[in-house]
Amino acid sequence: MIDKKEFGNLIVDVLNRNIEDNLNQKEAILAPVDESQYLVAGPGSGKTTVIVLKVLKYIFVDEVEPSKIVVTTFTNKAANELRNRTVKWAESIIGYLNLDYKFNLNDLIIGTLDSIAEEYVSRHMDVEVIDKFTSSAIMMQTLLTNQRNNDRKLKQFFKMMKNHQGGISTSELNSQIQNLKERLMYDMIDYTEFQKHATKEAIIYEIISDYYSQLSDRNMLDYSLLERTFYDLLTNSQTELLNDVEVVLIDEYQDTNYLQEQIYFKLAGRATRNGGNITVVGDDDQALYRFRGANIDLFTSYADRIEKSLSIVPKTIFLQKNYRSTSNIIDFVNEFISLDNIYQKSRTADKPPITVNIESSEKLPVFGMFRNNIEELSTDLSNLIYELKTDKTIYLQRNGNEYVINLGQNPSLALLANSPKEINSFNKKRLPFYIRESLQYKDENLVVFNPRGQNIESTEIVSLFCGLLLVNIDSNSLIEESLDNIPPHTKKILRSWRKHTMEYMEESQSEVITTNDDKINLVELLNMVSEEVSFLTEQSNENMIYHDIIRDTIIQTNAAINTDGYITTDQIFWHILVPIATGAIQVDDDLFDFSLEDNVNIMSIHQSKGLEFDVVIVDVGSDIYNNQSSSAFKRFPKDGGMAYNLEKYINNTMDLSYTSKLSGRDEAFNDMIRRYFVSYTRAKRLLILVGLSSMKDGYKGDFQDNIKIQNVATGWSRDGKWHWDGLDNLIQL
Repeated sequence: MIDKKEFGNLIVDVLNRNIEDNLNQKEAILAPVDESQYLVAGPGSGKTTVIVLKVLKYIFVDEVEPSKIVVTTFTNKAANELRNRTVKWAESIIGYLNLDYKFNLNDLIIGTLDSIAEEYVSRHMDVEVIDKFTSSAIMMQTLLTNQRNNDRKLKQFFKMMKNHQGGISTSELNSQIQNLKERLMYDMIDYTEFQKHATKEAIIYEIISDYYSQLSDRNMLDYSLLERTFYDLLTNSQTELLNDVEVVLIDEYQDTNYLQEQIYFKLAGRATRNGGNITVVGDDDQALYRFRGANIDLFTSYADRIEKSLSIVPKTIFLQKNYRSTSNIIDFVNEFISLDNIYQKSRTADKPPITVNIESSEKLPVFGMFRNNIEELSTDLSNLIYELKTDKTIYLQRNGNEYVINLGQNPSLALLANSPKEINSFNKKRLPFYIRESLQYKDENLVVFNPRGQNIESTEIVSLFCGLLLVNIDSNSLIEESLDNIPPHTKKILRSWRKHTMEYMEESQSEVITTNDDKINLVELLNMVSEEVSFLTEQSNENMIYHDIIRDTIIQTNAAINTDGYITTDQIFWHILVPIATGAIQVDDDLFDFSLEDNVNIMSIHQSKGLEFDVVIVDVGSDIYNNQSSSAFKRFPKDGGMAYNLEKYINNTMDLSYTSKLSGRDEAFNDMIRRYFVSYTRAKRLLILVGLSSMKDGYKGDFQDNIKIQNVATGWSRDGKWHWDGLDNLIQL
């Protein structure tokens, strides 16, 4: 249809993408259709552009039908962006050349692995795929049955997994049982065989077995079981519609687990037999999801693994040219990622440093803001944020140099932290709380967006939403007070919902129609409640997100457990209200469809993955006052933590050949280095590190005048060396 040279010209002339100045990109994009590739793509290196242009090259040059191209990525949001850009650019080429294009671009198979798996599994099986909330709700019910959540051996096992650091709540027990259940599935463990090795912890497998029995009885699959079912269909050649696949393109491969790898290898075998290829794209320095079962070794050793498994020899290409950040930021992150010698052993072999695409006229250094206490820090930081967002010019004289900061009207800005929670578990206010409070005092029109700042069950809108459900189905608290085996925290949340709702009804003089019928049309009830709380959803994007999460998860749970369109009050309590009150719902990043440009965005480092902002402020220790071991896990790890201990427990039982041989401490250090590397590389024009003064100056102890606080984020390597002593490499604000 089009030759390779003409396609290269179209990239420049029609799509306005100059690949002539980036030979590695050009090589990746214009590769022959039968060339498999291993693309190591650094931050800001244009990997989405490369993926889209590769797909267009296969379509227009190699004449691969869209229905034979599979592209997977990590989130639904990223998948939608890939699809939309691919279709848009394809239509631009078709229009420019006035082509009579006979294939349907909507036939492209683009999505998350789970969404693709669900599509094909549902063609072969009549099943319901449940989301994480419904899965958590069912697991919670099995955990609470016969008061198993109070089992001493169960609690001891998971306390041991977390190195006996603090107690363990019912909500945490539920979460960790799910994590173990998923790890066994993702590591493709023979569950029956594994269960035989259980001793004191045998009750865990009773709970998991009961959970799977409930799924089977209701014809349900959770996400991990969905992937395993998809793998089995591929293994048995029962997915005939994928037999003709020619191209498999996988984004974010560094966050792949073993089961997913085996699925991709099944698809790769088909693609190469059909004269096509498999290409994986990722970056080992940006791997963030080991706690979900991802295995970085599957990425760094990918070339060897696929050659041994399928005799495929992929071509390694490094995409290291950065199109996002200024040269000063690039120099800073290159130095940071090179500080720890042991970490270098975990990286892809021969990996080059990041390079700058174009020298920017902006020569702003990396700044630091450190204050004596959180009140001083939040005051000065909120003043700075306000000035940056309102086009104020900031003049600084430091070390004989003058710095002028003016990023124009309303630059995009994010404050990144390990946790965006505004109040900690000890009810103490944190930096995100003070920043929100201070900025809203300065300017009520300045929107602070922090949807994970609170536990969702404690937010105002969810309290009212769930409280209205509660009052409607149990107006006199008779059912609520009769519930046995409910954790104290859950009872407290249920009572707070009811109290909040009764106060609202009295103040607004509203009446809620209550029902004495044990058969309830939950969808109708939800519609009524949504209308009642609409005044809150109109107040902020955060409220809208909370509302949508609650409503969508309740509707899916209702669809999964009702049989005739109706649901009982007991089912509403046990499958919906109790799990929500226990903390089973988490905010889904795919719901962040709102523009982040105008807001002051507060988010976790994990949330920021794949995003970029003009200004990035990274909290490297606003709540770390000293060098005590209680804070080591978030600055200078002493052990591997829960994720590592679960890995070790499984590996010691089954002796898995593909798991890491590193110590828990080394794994934790590597994870932390990657986490801060991701945070620092989100910045386009201005990067600021913030924390307490003790983070750079040390603090006075009982027997020492100056005790340094070891912190990976501030330039410490695991051998105890401080490479950025005193943080003199930062210009202090």
